[in-house]
Amino acid sequence: MSKLRAWGKALPIAFEGTGFGIPVTIGATGLLFARISPSMVVPGVVAALCALVLMHLAAAANGRPMVFTTRVLEAATLLGFLEHFVLKMPGWGLQDTPEHRLMMVMLTCIGGAVLLPLCYLFRLQRFARMIPAPVFAGFNTAVAVALVVSQGRVLFDSVSTDGAWVSVVALCATVVALFARRWVSFFPPGVTSLVVASVAASAIMGSGIHQFATVFPAGASLTLPLWIVPWADLAQPQIASFEIAKDLLIASGTIAMLVFLNTMVAEEAISQGSGGQRWRRGDWVRTCSAQLAAVLLGSPPVAASVTATRAALQVGTLERRSMYLIAMLVMLIFVSGALTLVPMPGVAGLLLYEAWASYDRPSTRLFFTWLRRPDSLGDTQKEDLITVFCVVASSVVFNMVAGVFVGVLAGFVLYAWRNGKRMVRVVSTGAHVHSNCTRLRGEMRLLAQGAELIRYIEFEGALFFGSTEFMETLVLGQFGPGHYLVVDWAHVKSADSTVARAFVKCMEAAPAAGTSMVVSGLDDLATEVPEIVQMAAAKGRLYPDADRALEWAENEVIAKERETQPGDSTAIIDAQSWLQGVPVEARSTLESALELRLIRAGEKVFSAGDPASELMIVIQGSVDIVLQIGTGRDIRVARFRSGATMGELGFLDASPRSASAIAAEDVLLGVLTRARFDELAKHWPQAGQQVLVNLALDMAIRLRRTNMLAASQTR
Repeated sequence: MSKLRAWGKALPIAFEGTGFGIPVTIGATGLLFARISPSMVVPGVVAALCALVLMHLAAAANGRPMVFTTRVLEAATLLGFLEHFVLKMPGWGLQDTPEHRLMMVMLTCIGGAVLLPLCYLFRLQRFARMIPAPVFAGFNTAVAVALVVSQGRVLFDSVSTDGAWVSVVALCATVVALFARRWVSFFPPGVTSLVVASVAASAIMGSGIHQFATVFPAGASLTLPLWIVPWADLAQPQIASFEIAKDLLIASGTIAMLVFLNTMVAEEAISQGSGGQRWRRGDWVRTCSAQLAAVLLGSPPVAASVTATRAALQVGTLERRSMYLIAMLVMLIFVSGALTLVPMPGVAGLLLYEAWASYDRPSTRLFFTWLRRPDSLGDTQKEDLITVFCVVASSVVFNMVAGVFVGVLAGFVLYAWRNGKRMVRVVSTGAHVHSNCTRLRGEMRLLAQGAELIRYIEFEGALFFGSTEFMETLVLGQFGPGHYLVVDWAHVKSADSTVARAFVKCMEAAPAAGTSMVVSGLDDLATEVPEIVQMAAAKGRLYPDADRALEWAENEVIAKERETQPGDSTAIIDAQSWLQGVPVEARSTLESALELRLIRAGEKVFSAGDPASELMIVIQGSVDIVLQIGTGRDIRVARFRSGATMGELGFLDASPRSASAIAAEDVLLGVLTRARFDELAKHWPQAGQQVLVNLALDMAIRLRRTNMLAASQTR
């Protein structure tokens, strides 16, 4: 009974995924196979439905199950290659027939399916991430434009041959899909539009006004494309096999990369939205095998669909049962003959809706903003718009294949140019950037007063001789009496000797301007800029990271501010902030309950995972809180100085230590166990309550500072 309930829960999820997946598959497949020949649409759709069954059965055991469809982007790209093949067929020794067109499309798809596993084996997603986002935005908009042009031409031509009824049914399907998406979210737009188009077409045909072609005409032979292609023609002696193979290799590689990229993007989008496992080796082996079997039957490539998958996930969790049910529903729709009722104008209308749904809205808004106010866009926005325009223009003027290559080329060129001229990651002051060092309340007030004395510059990218003047102007512009300038190089990939010499001159000029200047993050660049390293080290102004450099600057500012306020006793009070407001007698009792511990520099105070029930007060010295990252290297996340309290969370809830603590120098700690505190709190309940309030206030202040630090590092 429990298994039956589980299948029952999976059924609505499968309905939702199928409702979004099948209409798009029919539309994309019809778009491609109608260009091959109208007589090829039925075999193409049959093969595509078989592909959906195979892909969902194969993906049922995947760590990240997703709904698969035939996508318009791959279909439009195949159309571009087909146009190219048609022009070359005479030179290859092939006649331009529907069968030969189908053969070239199938060979391209088969080659793509063969190359697809190599994308996973060589982990090409690492290179795919280098493609700028505007390229993908351009692809989406180019597909939308191609759909509007192709389907608009179909509807325009139909007016002169079949009258306006074809356009009426098509536009009816488009409007209904738009309405369903906007107002009736519980009905998939694709299914809703095809159902309404089928009803409208049936009413028109029933009244004898007009007859419409359907996706599956009654009595049509359901032959797979595999059996239609004259494969023997490839063995004819006049065939230019080598020339064909060269063009097919380019086309197949493009299709394989598109399917791979789409799958990676879809997997990333779904994983971020709902969690779950990522692709495992067994996952892509099964999926690639099913893909190869599908294209051998004659189907276009089938890829993961973000829209269909998200629709299914809104109902429940996609798992093995859901995937099996999707495969069963696809077979049921095919066997039931429901597609014999779907009119071809309805498919055209669905493709127009798909054009509206797929175009990239941010880049389109950016384009209209540029038309209204050309000067309102920044350099990055203009460059992104240029990339999108190159993709769309080349796709419309030539084909989607040209759009792929032009878009990637434009994206890489603009990306390189943009980053070649960008050398500064952050320019800020102590009001916005902070170290991880935990400060007392009084010290934080002093830092706030002298925040403008701390200046921070973070370089990035590749610094070369062309950026020297800008760098000097920037660094010298931060000089001023009493300023403490931190310059971080951690994000610099490379730097030449011209930049190094110019920076050394800036360091030499700093004292005359009354500025103390330190450098951090040069470990990876030590061999490229030895002049900077040597000079900074000689003056004691070289730090391994920006965190420690900023801590130095903050300490200097605090010391300077205290000199200007000699009568201020805030630091002494703050050193005992956990005891503020506690009566004198109870305070003395709590202080006497502290166990003193001396920790030598470099020794561990505690380790991550240790049981925790102690409150620690740093009486002298300082302690670093460190986390171990995957490489085995420790990173410092905080520093506690004299007067600070540590271990409040473990003291309150006895949770294990979340990080390790190491003495940065000889440290004297006062330790109060929770058991001892509870015993004292029984005799001094008001004092115990006040201590807990003080700890909560300290943690709140620390959390607020951590939030400010996180905000300053989000760039």
